[in-house]
Amino acid sequence: MNFVSIIATLLSLTFITATQAQAATEDSGSIEQDTDIPPPSYWLRYQEGWFWYKDPSLPTAKKEMKKETRPRELIEFEAMQKHLEQLKKIAVMNPTEMHMKAYMGYQRFVMDKSALFADKWQRVVWQTPELDYSLTGRPTNGFAIDVYDQQLRDKQSNTLRALARTHGLFFFFRSDCPYCHKFAPVLRRFSEQYGLLVLPVSLDGGVLPDFPNAVTDNGIAASLNVTVVPALFLAVPGSRQMTPIGFGLMAETELVERMHTLTQTPSQTYQ
Repeated sequence: MNFVSIIATLLSLTFITATQAQAATEDSGSIEQDTDIPPPSYWLRYQEGWFWYKDPSLPTAKKEMKKETRPRELIEFEAMQKHLEQLKKIAVMNPTEMHMKAYMGYQRFVMDKSALFADKWQRVVWQTPELDYSLTGRPTNGFAIDVYDQQLRDKQSNTLRALARTHGLFFFFRSDCPYCHKFAPVLRRFSEQYGLLVLPVSLDGGVLPDFPNAVTDNGIAASLNVTVVPALFLAVPGSRQMTPIGFGLMAETELVERMHTLTQTPSQTYQ
């Protein structure tokens, strides 16, 4: 056998060997794919989803936190307050002339700011009627105050005369009470002026010169928790509606104001 024949034979054997090895590998792979025995990892991956399907992980975009933009005026105001407080603390703890002057000088600066604010405020109020409380509430100048007070007195009088048609007053007193003796003539004049009926109730059975026809308490004082005299209640005859007006000595103007206010809603009071 010559040299060429030997080389050809060796190449043929090498090709056959490689082909057989590839076929064996393919057969082995097909056997592994067809087998019914699951790999050990099968029993450990049941929580990964149906048929081990996983949602694709989405890229998490970083949220950019917007920096809060604060007005320059707000920053300067807080810095001014902080600086003033620091100067004050230093002056309190070490009241030298230098520290006192520093604090007082900066305080003057802050007060000038406040005065400028007040001046601007007043100018805006004068030029904007809907912001001027004195036009809807109690005025601030003398001429307007007189008119306002007269209107208020008329309104209070009308309210009390209207109440006199449907309401009465329970007056609880003691004959030995000096405050009751002082209050009795005030209450009598008040009731006569507005036509209010007063039922005087004596807690000790005695009477007062201005109310000689008083009745003795029959337990109503205890039911109303009357522990201080003189005591005045507004009542609707024939009903149990009792509104306390006040306890102790009261002037006639105070009686008018209280009865008017307590019988109005808050919105009506400030109209």
